[in-house]
Amino acid sequence: MEGSAGKVGMPRFTHSLAFRRAALQASAAAALLLFGWFLLQNLSANLSSEGIAIDFGFLSQESGFDVNESLLPYTASDSYGDALVVGLVNTLHLTVVCIVLSTVIGLAIGFARRSGHWLVNRSALVYVETMRNLPKLLILLAVYVLLVRELPMVRDAWSFYDLAYLSNRGFQVPVLSFPGSAPDAAYAVLAALWALPLLLAVLGRFYPSLPGIRLSMRLTALAAACALLVLLIGYLDAGIEAPRFEGFNFVGGAAVSIPFLALAIALSIYHGGQIGEVVRGGIQSVPDGQTEAGYSLGLRWPQIAWLIVLPQALRTIIPPLTNQYLNLMKNTSIGLAVGYSDLVSVMNTSVNQTFRPVELMLLTMAIYLAIGLSVSALLNLYNRAVQFKEN
Repeated sequence: MEGSAGKVGMPRFTHSLAFRRAALQASAAAALLLFGWFLLQNLSANLSSEGIAIDFGFLSQESGFDVNESLLPYTASDSYGDALVVGLVNTLHLTVVCIVLSTVIGLAIGFARRSGHWLVNRSALVYVETMRNLPKLLILLAVYVLLVRELPMVRDAWSFYDLAYLSNRGFQVPVLSFPGSAPDAAYAVLAALWALPLLLAVLGRFYPSLPGIRLSMRLTALAAACALLVLLIGYLDAGIEAPRFEGFNFVGGAAVSIPFLALAIALSIYHGGQIGEVVRGGIQSVPDGQTEAGYSLGLRWPQIAWLIVLPQALRTIIPPLTNQYLNLMKNTSIGLAVGYSDLVSVMNTSVNQTFRPVELMLLTMAIYLAIGLSVSALLNLYNRAVQFKEN
């Protein structure tokens, strides 16, 4: 009787599976934080015994080195913190370009792997197996050497309608020129308009039945038009500044460097093969009856693939695709081999000058971790939005 009375007084929620799972996760998180704190304390004690203290104050000091490629204004007189920001922006820029290109390649390879045409199917299979079994660094070096050796000299650059030029010094492209500098508000509106379609696609609130591919594309096109209009307001005499050859090099326009081109090509074709297999598995998970139903409605294969197969396959594709995107982001660090100024390259130069490897490595790891967790959280949120839900 006493044992029965004791059981009656206990709260029932402690016996639920959700509570036990939450308690286990909280315990694991606490243990992980405790272990991390212990490692930091041990590191700090060992450094203190050598007369070294962890200090991030050097980030505000003058760096004294140049970055060979930057999307942001930067000079050698800027601080180490500014140099790391430039490297971070370069890493994100390369990541976005490679994600777009590798996704396009992956979609093409995935559908080719499911093709009934023998030559198309086998060609895609050979591509996938080749990319799977070659080191990405070897592919990068091969592409880089090919571009440097086979592209013409700058004086004999390949011209594209006298607007863009390709040579072994890079790809020179035209840019919009304004009579003055565009206001910061215009760029803020531009970023907001471009972020709107991504936000809607992630939340998936306006298209519960489909992943919303068509809606996202329309919103992206609308955002692009609005963004261009914002930039041109007040600058109606804006023009196109095309590169031109003067002296020993091109002036004007914008330059895409050979290291960036080599990285974009190498990482895109490498991860395109990985993503192709992910897409193939997602397409294979869609029942054949869905395709037959599309044919019975009078749709053609491109329409069936885009409107029926791919939206359903995305529910299977997104989880492994997240891993591929994260791997791609981390693999941009091999740009150090061809002289691309990404985050790791800038960190390495800063370490050689400041002799602060611990602080810089901790900071770089924290940045990569933050980017990876952010990308994973966004894709997981999108994945939950498009999954089937039981009523």
